Amino acid sequence: MVYAYKRQSILQLFEDNPRLNVCAPMVRYSKGAFREVLRDYNVHIAYTPMILADVFKSSEHARHDFTTNSADCPVVVQFAAHDPVDLAQAAQIVAPFADGIDLNCGCPQKWAYKERIG
Repeated sequence: MVYAYKRQSILQLFEDNPRLNVCAPMVRYSKGAFREVLRDYNVHIAYTPMILADVFKSSEHARHDFTTNSADCPVVVQFAAHDPVDLAQAAQIVAPFADGIDLNCGCPQKWAYKERIG
């Protein structure tokens, strides 16, 4: 289960810090527990693994794969989508739990390219 926490402004982080450490999304690894460990290694901004927007917005079961907590901040949720309505609906669902939304525009995996999301 996820809960909405007081979120942190990523823009404010850039204004306040001359250098930020960011962990980009990594397939199967960038889940909640891994992001928590990253915070111990001075990572300021962490991304979720790529989430398929159409599945996320349509399936309660798919949403269980996304978790966060008060220490997981700031977190950017990365979506893959080729339909802007799917992306908007998925972003609206996750917005209370995220500090940013990212649209994947370059996944090199063949299946992603075939689905027009990479």
